[in-house]
Amino acid sequence: MMFRDKTGPDLITFRGFTPPPATDDDLLEQRRACSMLATESEKPPNDGNDGHGSSPNLSLFFASLCVIDLFGVFPIVALPKSIISCGLYGIPLVLLVITLQIYTATVLGRCWTIAEKLDPSIVRKNRYPYAAIAEFTYGKRMSVFVTVLLDMTVFGGGIPNLLVASQNLQLLGSKLTGGEFEFSFCYWLMLIGMFLCPIMWLGSPKNMRPLASISVIICSSVAFLTWLSIGEDTFVTNVNGTVVPRDDFEPFKGIELGMPSWIRLLKAYGIIAFQFDIHPMLLTIQVDMEKKRKIGKAVFLGLMATCTLSTVTTVFAAYRYGMDTTNNVLQILPKSWPLYITILLVTLQLCLSSAVGNSALFQHVEDVLGASRDFTIKRCVIRSSLVWLAVLIAELLPRFDVVMGIIGGTLTGPLIFILPPLFYQKMISLEAIYYQEMERIQSRDTLVSTDDREPLFPSDYGSIGPQGTDTRQPPPPTLHWMGDCFSICHDRFQQFCRFLYSDCILSGAVILFGIGATLISTYYNIFDVKDIGTQFWGSCAANITLVSDL
Repeated sequence: MMFRDKTGPDLITFRGFTPPPATDDDLLEQRRACSMLATESEKPPNDGNDGHGSSPNLSLFFASLCVIDLFGVFPIVALPKSIISCGLYGIPLVLLVITLQIYTATVLGRCWTIAEKLDPSIVRKNRYPYAAIAEFTYGKRMSVFVTVLLDMTVFGGGIPNLLVASQNLQLLGSKLTGGEFEFSFCYWLMLIGMFLCPIMWLGSPKNMRPLASISVIICSSVAFLTWLSIGEDTFVTNVNGTVVPRDDFEPFKGIELGMPSWIRLLKAYGIIAFQFDIHPMLLTIQVDMEKKRKIGKAVFLGLMATCTLSTVTTVFAAYRYGMDTTNNVLQILPKSWPLYITILLVTLQLCLSSAVGNSALFQHVEDVLGASRDFTIKRCVIRSSLVWLAVLIAELLPRFDVVMGIIGGTLTGPLIFILPPLFYQKMISLEAIYYQEMERIQSRDTLVSTDDREPLFPSDYGSIGPQGTDTRQPPPPTLHWMGDCFSICHDRFQQFCRFLYSDCILSGAVILFGIGATLISTYYNIFDVKDIGTQFWGSCAANITLVSDL
């Protein structure tokens, strides 16, 4: 039987059992595992709220929509240039980064599932689940490090949204009037900040189903309209009514097939990592799901949908413009009504995506400042202040591609490639201790007779009956050789899946890749910012000076 010892609230001992001598680390792990067992009976009821009000939890479909919304339109309008600049090497680079992101997102989601099983009280920390997992596995200091890194990443990730949205509105005004109306994006930034504040006052992702649905529709519309604009710029109709390519059209213009420079690869890596990073918000979506174990499927479905739209756009842009493709694809498209509609939709989607993407940051800051989880004036003030701080930084850093590279290469590397596998391996170790403790409790439970006791984990090899006779079923007859081959292939596939899911070799390789990519990319970003530092202050500072002179 279990009872709480007087030596501490988290220490549980077992009557009649004296633990063997152990190291300090082993003792800490045993106490943690015992504490997990003690909280098993304290699991809070699942009322579908989780502290976020009366909204029902997310289904797999809506969770996938939230994932697509987090990716947003950046992979459609801002990613093609990075891939095209790397030539054919851009394809394996994208596949590598995306594959690793799917893997780390899956294991990070599994970390939360295991943590809920080991310590059900962790659901009380569902507003900051990434930091809760960090504290659960490596203690308070790791939790503080993850919290700071998350807040910086989420906050910095909203700045390119503001920049691209404001620059799109400036582009729209210029295109519509033939260059006569030039309202600087510096002022559009302020107007967008005013527009965003009421949207940011919403709660968690499960309170944002309409926003996620609208955002996905907008992403799809942006992709189709962009394809239409590129097609209209590629082919024209001659006097005979025949559709022919333009005279100045050169397929895949300037694209190199050789190895690109390391600078291009590192910059492309940073932008890809930034645009496909959902790890800061992944667990926030998972804790709001009905079936949390399906978070991996939601990530896969959302990623495949976004990659399909991005791939088609990249192929069309490479075919039509080649190396002339701009960082923002919309800037090179000719004037047309599909382009005008696309610019408006992109701006709207970036605003909606910011509402979902910044949710984790807002919730953490509100908890630190003691704000209620309900809708209050204090929540509005806190979130509006953060929005205007982002507007101020965007006024000072108008290069959205540089901001993407810094955040993607330096800040998101640990969150994507280093911490999830590290936490997962630790969580597996804690789970093994948990099962060992449960087995030990059952084996020492003197209230249950040996004959009537059911095994905690059924053996695949049968059991020994009370008289010592083997009760295992006789082996099945030999199957046909095709059946044997299928069985062998199935076993090998299961072993491969197990290897991908929990093998420490794969996790170690991913961690090493993350450390190397982060260090090299950070080194490049430092010198890149130093070289173009004077450009940071160009546009907005010039406008402010001009207004003051007038």
